[in-house]
Amino acid sequence: MSDGDVDISARPDLRERRRRETRAEISAVALDLVEARGYAATTVEDIARAAGVSPRTFFRYFPSKEAAVLAPDEEAEAALAEALSRPRPGCSLLERVEAAFGELVARLAEVPPEEVLPRVLRVRRLVLADPALTAAALGLQSQQADRVAELVAVVAGTTPQDLRTRLVAEVAGTAVRLTCDEWARRAEAGERPDLVALHERTRAVLRDVVAPASGDGATRDATTSV
Repeated sequence: MSDGDVDISARPDLRERRRRETRAEISAVALDLVEARGYAATTVEDIARAAGVSPRTFFRYFPSKEAAVLAPDEEAEAALAEALSRPRPGCSLLERVEAAFGELVARLAEVPPEEVLPRVLRVRRLVLADPALTAAALGLQSQQADRVAELVAVVAGTTPQDLRTRLVAEVAGTAVRLTCDEWARRAEAGERPDLVALHERTRAVLRDVVAPASGDGATRDATTSV
C-alpha cells in the first residue's frame, strides 16, 4: 500500500472505538446524574442533554434509562452464546451451561480491577440505596435471564419456556450474579478477591445444596473459603 492509500479496513475499528467511547460517556453521565438527583428524578432527556446528544441518539446506545445507569456488558451475550456452542462431551446440560458461564467469568476477570471497580461499587451503592433503581435492576436482570434461557434452549433443543431449560438457565445465571455481588462486597471491604475462584466456589456450594455430599465429604470440602 502506498503512502497515499487509505487503509479502509481500519475504518470499522475506528467507528467501533468511537461508538464504545460514546456509549461509555453517556453511561458515565447517567451515573453522575442519578447519584446527584436520584433515579426517579432523572429522565432520558436529562441524560441526553448532559451528554450532548439527542434522545434519539441515546436510544441507539441504550434501550432504557436503567440500562444506561447499569451499563451491562453488551458483548456478554455473544460471548456466552459462543461458549455454549462448544461441544462438551460427557457433561450434563447444567454442567455445560456452568462451564460456558465460567468462560464468561474468566473473560471478565481479565479486565484490571482498577478499570472497573470504582464504577461497579458506585452502581452497587445506588442499587442498594434507591428502591426505584433496585426495581429497575431486577427488571433488567429478569430480561437477561430470559435471553439466557433462549440461548440454553438452542443448546438443549427445547424452547425457552421448557421448565428444565429455564431452571438450568436460572441456576447457572444465579451463580454468576452471586459471584459478582460477593466480589463487589469483598472489594468494597478492602479485599482483592479472585473472581474466577469465587465463581468456582459458588458452583461448588451450589452442587452441595442441590445434591448434598455423601459420607466422603468430597463436595463439602470444595466449599471452603477462597
